[in-house]
Amino acid sequence: MTQTIAIILKFRESEAGRFEALFEAEVLPLWNQFLAQGKFIEASLSPVEGGDEEREGIRQYILHVEVPGMAEHEEFDDHPEFLEFLPKARALQPEKPLVYFGTTLFKVGG
Repeated sequence: MTQTIAIILKFRESEAGRFEALFEAEVLPLWNQFLAQGKFIEASLSPVEGGDEEREGIRQYILHVEVPGMAEHEEFDDHPEFLEFLPKARALQPEKPLVYFGTTLFKVGG
């Protein structure tokens, strides 16, 4: 089975646009590269527009990635371009993201 990764990212509202531009410039090309190489099955970044925990001044994002397995997950996490991006993104976050991953149990579509 594949592996699903779900991360809830939290940014100051005032820094959200900067994060999105940084992500588009530095991570999206890497996602496309991994997709083309068969190392990603799908990936998305979505701003949270509703839910149980909305906070004033904070914009949250759902980052979702499906990979063939742990090897591809670790390869992405260890990629030099991603490691260069991380400190820039972390500097914009008021708190740590919520990170979850596990073996995909059920899936439809995609």
